[in-house]
Amino acid sequence: MKDTGAAFSRPYVDALFDVAGSVDAVEALLPPLDAVARALESSDELRALLANPGVGRKEKRALVAALAETAKAPELAARLLRALLDRRRLPKLAAVLEAVRLRVDRERGVVEASVRAAVPLAPEAAEEIRRALEARAGRRVRLQTELDPSLLSGFVVRLGSELFDAS
Repeated sequence: MKDTGAAFSRPYVDALFDVAGSVDAVEALLPPLDAVARALESSDELRALLANPGVGRKEKRALVAALAETAKAPELAARLLRALLDRRRLPKLAAVLEAVRLRVDRERGVVEASVRAAVPLAPEAAEEIRRALEARAGRRVRLQTELDPSLLSGFVVRLGSELFDAS
């Protein structure tokens, strides 16, 4: 995953990890928080309502509580949403969640690699590439694959700053 560059996210991420107590506990919060982020991203009306200075804080908090409840978000996730709302950062929820994922990966020793291929990779081929990258990196690798019609054949792998061109 790429760095979001959202320096404002760090205090929220640090606080979330401190309060949650474990990487597993933080990771368990991601699905409901993702659901809220998707709701915010997909609804112009919802974003406009939350940004409207004519709508009171109490009403906005009730709306965020309803979103959290609909997403079946645990109390800790709801507290994060309220903190972001109170500091006018709720529209940046996706960036905060990206920063949380980066921290989870760092804590778990996971690196991300991307593979651009001329044709869709068979699952066995993708798994073989992932295993080879893990052996090279000495860490677990999460592999992201994408089609690249500009390639005539083969694939190109990026692991951190390394580029492997097998096209």
